[in-house]
Order: sequence, then structure tokens, then C-alpha cells
Amino acid sequence: MSEGVRRRATAADLAPITALDARCFGNPWSEEIYRQELERSLSRLTVLEADGRIVGLSCTWVVGDEAHLLRIATVPELRRRGLGRELLRAAIDDAIAAGCAIMLLEVAAANEPARALYEAFGFEELARRKGYYKRPPDDAVVMQRRLRARDMPA
Repeated sequence: MSEGVRRRATAADLAPITALDARCFGNPWSEEIYRQELERSLSRLTVLEADGRIVGLSCTWVVGDEAHLLRIATVPELRRRGLGRELLRAAIDDAIAAGCAIMLLEVAAANEPARALYEAFGFEELARRKGYYKRPPDDAVVMQRRLRARDMPA
């Protein structure tokens, strides 16, 4: 795999974004939801492209001085290669640049690899939402990170 290029998503990316989302989440977003994210001024929809295909995505909302990481996904067969770290680092950098003081996210309690990634980036558990996810059934762990330009993992 050649080095990835991170960029803002466009309407031409909707089909591969939706396909990637369906591979990664039990509650996939439709193409229409992603189309709305492209049009929503507070949304930052980013893709990571390598070898001519989309291998990762992230979607963050910037609301006042808060950033909400709504989605982050990478192609399953390319996991553990730093793509998620790159997308998360970029989302945090974008939030800092937008003047955000904190970033919030929700993650399935059983998703230990994702939770470990977030913890490596300084996210801490804030709360739990019992029975939040339906497919597969799981609690949501609400995590937050105070944003500073320093102390970012490499």
C-alpha cells in the first residue's frame, strides 16, 4: 500500500464511504446521511485514500468550543497499520485549529482496540450509556479529551 492522502470528502466519495461504513458498523449510516454531512456546516467529513481507494474515514462535528467525533473507520484488512491513528490525530488537529477546548466521542464498551487507541490519545471515560448499541448489543462509553496542541502521541 502506498502512503495515504487525507482530504475532505466530496459527493463522488459517497458510495465508497457508505460501503466502508457498512463493513465497520452494526448501525451503518446511509448514503443520504453522509450526503447531509457534506452539506452540514459544522461537519468535517474526511477520507484517507491510498492506492486509488478510500481506506479510512472520519466524521467530526464542531459545535461551539466542542468537537464530537461521530465516526472513524478503516478498512478491516488494513487495521493495525496506523490509519486510525492518522485519522484521529487529524481530527484532533482540526478541532484545535477550530478553537475547540474538548473532544467527545462514544465507543462500544466491547471495542477494546478502539478504546485503547482513544486512551493512547488522552481520552478518558466520562460516562456510560447502558444498552445504547443494538447491533451488536452493547453499552456506549462516552469519552472526552481536553484539547491542547502539545502532548499528542506520535
